[in-house]
Parts: sequence; C-alpha cells; structure tokens
Amino acid sequence: MKKTILILFLYLISVLNSDAQWIQQNSGTNVNLYDIEFLNEKTGWAVGDAGVVIKTTNGGTNWINIPNPSNQYGGLMWSIQPIDSEYVYATAGYDFIMKSTNGGANWNVLSGVNGSISGYNELYFLNRDTGWFLGSGNYKILRTYDGGNTLDSFYVPWFTNFDIYFKDINTGIFCGTGRVFKSTNGGENWFDTQVTNPGSFPMFRKLAVVNNRDVWVSGLDAIIYRSTDFCDTWQAVDTLNEGIGIIALDFINKDTGYIGGGSNKIFKTIDGGFKWSVQTSIPNNSAFIGSIRFVNDSVGWYCGGIGNVYKTLNGGTPTSINITFNSEISIDYLLEQNYPNPFNHSSIIRYKISKSSLVEIDVYDLLGKKIKTLKKAFQIPGYYEIKFDNNEISSGILFYLLKIDGVIKDKKTMIVLK
Repeated sequence: MKKTILILFLYLISVLNSDAQWIQQNSGTNVNLYDIEFLNEKTGWAVGDAGVVIKTTNGGTNWINIPNPSNQYGGLMWSIQPIDSEYVYATAGYDFIMKSTNGGANWNVLSGVNGSISGYNELYFLNRDTGWFLGSGNYKILRTYDGGNTLDSFYVPWFTNFDIYFKDINTGIFCGTGRVFKSTNGGENWFDTQVTNPGSFPMFRKLAVVNNRDVWVSGLDAIIYRSTDFCDTWQAVDTLNEGIGIIALDFINKDTGYIGGGSNKIFKTIDGGFKWSVQTSIPNNSAFIGSIRFVNDSVGWYCGGIGNVYKTLNGGTPTSINITFNSEISIDYLLEQNYPNPFNHSSIIRYKISKSSLVEIDVYDLLGKKIKTLKKAFQIPGYYEIKFDNNEISSGILFYLLKIDGVIKDKKTMIVLK
C-alpha cells in the first residue's frame, strides 16, 4: 500500500512538471495590460488602460486593484517598475509619472501635463533614487538622482521611442522606430548604434539585456537583432514569418528567451534567438501579448489584451508524459477535459467507456492527497458526465484520474480560480 501511494505521488508530481505550461490567472480586470514586472516569485505589478494598476503578493493567485491618480491625466498606463517592496515608479501618457514609497498605498505625481500629445513610454531605475524616463513624441529623456524630486531633461535625437535600459550610472541604451541609441554620460548625449541601414526603419518596441552585455531588440516587423557587446555591433539573428508584430520580449540568459505580440502566440528560443518555436496561444483572438517577465529559469508571466495574465512554473515548455500504470493507448475509454477550465465553484467532467467496467474518477491535489472520489460504480458502455463541486480549495491546480477496473487509464489537469 505504501509503495502504491509513493508511485501515485511521483506520478502526480511528474504530471505537474509535464502539464504546467502557461496557466491563466484572474487579473480582476478586462482592460488591455501593457506591462508586467515582478520583484520575485511572489510580488509583481501590471498596468494598462483606464489607469489600471494591479498588484499581487502571492505569485498571481490573487491580483488587487491599486487606486492611483493616473485617471486625471488620461489614464493609459504604459510601464511600471517596482524597485523593492516599497518604492514603485510608473509612467503614462500626458507626460505623466507617478511614484509610491509605500507599496502603492499612496502616490506622488512627479510629472503630468493635461492635453499633452507626448508621454513617457518606459522607465529604468538602478535603485530607489537613480533612474531615467524615456519620452516619446517630445524628444527628451528625464534623469533623476534623487527619486524624482529633481528631473533633469535632455534632448534625444528621435521622436517615437519605446524602451530603455542602463547598466550603470553612465552607460545606457534606448530603442525607437528603426534605431537603438547609446549614451556613455548618463543620458546627456546619445549616438546611433546603427542596428540597420540608414534608410531602414523597423518599429523597434522592446529591448532585452542579459549580463549587461548581450542585447536583443525587435518590433513590429518581427526581425530580431542581437548584440554581444552592449550594442557596439549588431547582427540579424532571425525573422519570424508569423505575422506576429513583436511587442513583448524577455531573455533569462544568453540562450533562452521569449517573445510575443499581435498573433497571440508565445515563442521561445534556446539558442540565443536564431531559431524560435511556438509554445502557446491565447484562446481569444481579440487578445495580444503586451509584456513578458521571468524571475528565474522556470517562473514567468505574460500579460496582454482584455486583462489576460498567464503564468508558467516550468519555463512554459510542455514535456511528454509517461503513465507508468498503463501507457498503452486504448479506444476503450475517453476522458475529456473538464469545462469550464479554469473554474470557480463547479465544473463538468465527461468520459466514455466502451465495455462494461468498474469506473472510478478521483480528484487529487499537488501533494498526491485524494480530495474526492467523484464516481465509483460498475457502468455499462456509453458517455457519462459528472459535476465536480469544489468547496475545499480556494485556488490552485488539481488532477482528476480515470480508473478502469482498478487501473489508472488517463488524467487531466484542472485549475481552480477564486
């Protein structure tokens, strides 16, 4: 008996590692989300339309709405950067910048001009005090050394700009339409790093930087460029012919990276960007992927259209499943995916058997503990459905297993979101 329980536990753990992939979370909003950032595996933020700022302190199991003053300035939030558990900066249209020093409980407006046609698309801070705000439509970058109390303004030779990064107090880069610029004096002066030919203007939207050396840039034309010397030289590494329009980009090391955009697909590379494979797609075709952020090799999130937030615990990559009990494919049974999934309080499970058998369907948690037996009866051939009413678990991943004559034949994963 102990051996059986151990085997079942190991089986369920292998299922978790195989099926986790990208799991939808309940963001609590249906507005478009443009940026998602995490401090660690627990604490993260996302921003979007209508002045929406949401925060989680439990890895995304729950997201809470954070009131803020952005609605006074148009309410379209572009970017956010949590520096630590207390200090957070965010930008929006109308030249709007806001700051919190107590984890979002209160906000100070550092900049804002009602009716302005320009804004700050992105920001980057080295610590609580030292950071830069990238202007778009206003030919300027703001720099602060005192947490935004003083904002020094510097001219930049480009109009439409999207992302910025500094590796130290002097050396930084930003990307815009067709160009990546670099500064070696803290943002006071900028020069073109010549990613492309002078007459080429790809719509660069995102930078990704690893080890303050390797840099990737891409955008709406889906051509991906890479530098291995912090933008001194560039090479085109791939072009995705997927109609994707890259908006989101993140690398976790020099080999492994993720991109997403208008095609509702996540792509992954394991060779530095030379080859990409499709991982997953958002079911709703009206959605898009706006931002991707990983905190380590396995745990990451992406956000996008209509309030979508998804999380992965295994780098997003599915692996094959070997069912130790009975790996033979059979037409004698069929276990369907529960619906709806994810669900709140209840979900329907359908299954089919082709010969008279003792049928058992059990639900387990991640630790291998049986939560409930939904069915245990001798049944004749046919289609059946049962309803699972969940009152025991607030949110999490569960598994349901189909046994035929005491032998596990199939399993499925279901997600409870409350």
